[in-house]
Amino acid sequence: MFNLLKNKLTNFVDAIAKKVTGGEKKEELKEEIKETKPEPVKEIIKTVEFEKEELREIPKEIKIQPALMAKPVQVQPVPKPQPIPKVQSEKPSVEAEKAVDNQLEVKPTLLTKLKGLVLPEVTIKEADVKNVIDDLELQLLEADVAMPVAEFIREDLRSKLIGRNVKYSNLDGFVKEGITQVLFDLLKQDKFDISSFVNQRKKPVKILFLGPNGHGKTTTIAKFANMLKKNGFSCVISASDTFRAAAIEQTMEHAARLGVAVIKHQYGADPAAVAFDAIKHAEAKGIDVVLIDTAGRQETDRNLIEQLKKISRVVNPDLKLFVVEGIVGNAVMGQVSQFNAAIPLDGVVLTKVDCDAKGGTVISIKKATGVPVLYLGMGQGYDDLIPFSSDFIISKLMA
Repeated sequence: MFNLLKNKLTNFVDAIAKKVTGGEKKEELKEEIKETKPEPVKEIIKTVEFEKEELREIPKEIKIQPALMAKPVQVQPVPKPQPIPKVQSEKPSVEAEKAVDNQLEVKPTLLTKLKGLVLPEVTIKEADVKNVIDDLELQLLEADVAMPVAEFIREDLRSKLIGRNVKYSNLDGFVKEGITQVLFDLLKQDKFDISSFVNQRKKPVKILFLGPNGHGKTTTIAKFANMLKKNGFSCVISASDTFRAAAIEQTMEHAARLGVAVIKHQYGADPAAVAFDAIKHAEAKGIDVVLIDTAGRQETDRNLIEQLKKISRVVNPDLKLFVVEGIVGNAVMGQVSQFNAAIPLDGVVLTKVDCDAKGGTVISIKKATGVPVLYLGMGQGYDDLIPFSSDFIISKLMA
């Protein structure tokens, strides 16, 4: 009875499936497909056969018209890489590293000390270096580094130290080395050599000195004249400070001691005319360098700044040097920035660095303006002018 019911149910389901799928006409459809070729299929076959015949008639050698030929590609020569300018050195000197080591102390946390006893490496946390970074920031501010620049150095150090894995025994040295390198990277620049500069330019080479009054321009010019003479160059001084009382007499006194000629006019004369005459004198006498003095002026005195622009247009100097005291503090940044905006500067001579100035002004100038400091005045003697050195400034900062 169960089997009978099962068979009936199966037959019933099969019947329904045939009606849904059209199974009753399946065999009939097969026969119709065999006997019938749809017209579209016949057309496709004909087309293919026609194309075969056409291909047989195509010649073996196909001639391409010249107008259709591709033009040869112009290959541009690869430019030679430019040499990287050499800086003073790739790493700070031993003296600079010793200065940082003697002045600063790394105080890791108790947890880091415990980890250092059992783990091969420790991860530097902010608490491990907060004390030494705070001490460094205070040291920079005391050395006349501007507050925004000191804050930049602080954040730069944090990003380079925190999260680094080091051996605990190397933690102190790693942190201090990082501090020294950050300061060195801020200060390093292309080496400037006055002899190479003069030799590479058409004579006479014209050097224009400018800056605030009372910061040592005239004395610096005398030091330059002495340095040039010792390097085998002849020079003449243009007494273009026709404004300050006794400026011309001071220039003539320095020149007499050094055996250098001076071109001068009367007080109140056009400074640009004095400089022009000095250049013509140098051309006629075959003199190598013209050192051009100017009246001291503040960056806020627009009339004197315009006068300075006129001198620069007439002279077209090869080198424009801003002379400023190293002991004026953060005010020097505004002075250099505004003079540089009026007359693009080539370099800075920092004077009176021997007067207890720790050199922080150099970092502020370079970070705020990008103008390189080329020379440091270290006294009143003619030989007391030294080339800029990153290691020397770092040593003074940490003194």
